Amino acid sequence: MPSRHRRSSLSLNPNLTPLLDVVLQLITFFMMLVHFGTRLEGASKAVRLPVAPAALPGSDLAFDRLTVVMDAQGRLQAGDEWLDEEAASTWWVRQAKVRREGLKSIREKGPSAETNELSTIVILRADRTASYGSVRRALAAAQEQGFVHFSLVVLRRHGR
Repeated sequence: MPSRHRRSSLSLNPNLTPLLDVVLQLITFFMMLVHFGTRLEGASKAVRLPVAPAALPGSDLAFDRLTVVMDAQGRLQAGDEWLDEEAASTWWVRQAKVRREGLKSIREKGPSAETNELSTIVILRADRTASYGSVRRALAAAQEQGFVHFSLVVLRRHGR
């Protein structure tokens, strides 16, 4: 009677190609999601952002955005120069004027809507040690010129 199960020296060689495909796809997927944080809009080494456990990423990807950086002394950064409160007020006036002129040229081609409010989203990156009064004065100066949409940037705290 012949043996039903004959043991031989055969070894199993599993096909690893599907496993490697999945691993490479996962690596590619995570590489695309990695946020290196070196080229953030308005990022500055002189400004340390506050940390909040409930901070969420901004979901509004508006066309017209204005990023403003405030240091610990309450000065605004415009380009490569830092502006005190008086110079910042003049800067807000210029920014509003530029945006209104741009809106006028767009409205000539499309429907007109007369309003003093600007649709620009002002993104404020204030240093964590900047006083609330400095931040509030900067926002008030922007509001006086018609800016009404603001986003304050903070870092999310991971864990406890």
